[in-house]
Amino acid sequence: MSAIPYVWRVDITDPASPNTTKVYPNPPLTIANGAYLFNGSVYWAQEGNFTTPSSIVRMDPKTLKTEVVKNNFYGHRFNSLNDLVISDEGVAFFTDGYYGWDNFNDTLFPELANGIYRWDMRTGNIKMVAGAAEGAFFNPNGLAFSQDQTKLFITNRGNSSSDPHGGRTIYVHDVTSSGLSNRNVFSYSDAGFPDGIKTDKDNRVYGAVTGSVDVYDSRGTLLGRIKIADGDVAVNMAWVENWLYIFSRNKIYRVELMTSGR
Repeated sequence: MSAIPYVWRVDITDPASPNTTKVYPNPPLTIANGAYLFNGSVYWAQEGNFTTPSSIVRMDPKTLKTEVVKNNFYGHRFNSLNDLVISDEGVAFFTDGYYGWDNFNDTLFPELANGIYRWDMRTGNIKMVAGAAEGAFFNPNGLAFSQDQTKLFITNRGNSSSDPHGGRTIYVHDVTSSGLSNRNVFSYSDAGFPDGIKTDKDNRVYGAVTGSVDVYDSRGTLLGRIKIADGDVAVNMAWVENWLYIFSRNKIYRVELMTSGR
């Protein structure tokens, strides 16, 4: 799959009349996926393709200038980066799975196990902190911090991205000074695997699934569902004050809630 030269920018200056426009990062992103705003820059997880390694790319949201900031693990290309979060201290956690390999063929093979990486952007130190190598994650996807950044929630797709049932699981870890510990099952969804994931200031967890966004309390109990159009698939979300914007494959929804995210 070739690079798509644009991404969509959603202007919500007037909340009653959102406006979407195509903008063109330079150089272009190669199959952009998750993104995170940190210190005024947008950090993208791009899946890559045959010629462009999967990588983390920093973009200036004003000039749209992009720069690759991480594209390998000690010389080995990543598989297919999917999502990332960055702590207030500048420590990034990101997921690496097989999703982009659905677009490849047998001329290129993975060099690493799927997993979750911790990258200290201050020192450059990087290590895998959970993954398939230890039987933990077959195909990790979305991830989100708790509001105090002491816990990390991670979704698991399952054995392959073409598996219709997938892992369906959200895991929770304690965040430590050197990585992750105390991995536990947080929830298991009956609506397919959760893709993107978010939290709110009251420690609820939101998982994007087929037909809705599942809402859980801090203990993993399903509280309810924010429904979207029948047959549509929620893939990610974003907070703007007390509005939750829900992104599907070709639509954007929003819902006003009595809470907010980070």
